[in-house]
Amino acid sequence: MEILDILHPQDVLVRVPLQAKRPLLEVLARRLASRSGMSAVSVLSALLGREKLGATAIGQGIGIPHAMLDGLQEPAAVLAVLEAPIPYHAPDDQSVDVVLAVIWPRNGSSDFLTALAHFCRRLSDPQVLRRLRGSASAEEALRHLRDPADAACPSIAGLSALAAPRSRAAARGSWR
Repeated sequence: MEILDILHPQDVLVRVPLQAKRPLLEVLARRLASRSGMSAVSVLSALLGREKLGATAIGQGIGIPHAMLDGLQEPAAVLAVLEAPIPYHAPDDQSVDVVLAVIWPRNGSSDFLTALAHFCRRLSDPQVLRRLRGSASAEEALRHLRDPADAACPSIAGLSALAAPRSRAAARGSWR
């Protein structure tokens, strides 16, 4: 399964005027909850719990808050393109303005890494990322993401560090 297979126009927020990480995660959790049938409180709690283990920003202004959930039947994703970048403790010290929030059934973690790798391949293309940031609508953003991207993607092994929590000491040291 590809992340683009589960992203629909109602799952894409463009020009989101939020200025901090917590309110952003609250908005994304509500959207994910409505798509998945899970409670917004449980989704937000899972996303915040994962963020406490280490920020899920991957660099280049991209954040990927995510959680593996028991009882979730199908994965759900929401993409937000922010009006202005927000601090996110990224490894490259860049603020984040493109955020993909994903919840995935706990029993499908290897599928999650594969899906995430394919999505990152698209975002790793600077042209796709530039066009995505300039999108005026959800449909336009999805159209840019569906364009083939030739850029390299982080390996699935490299992405496993994103899915697996880091120690607090390693997390603190990675963004300074």
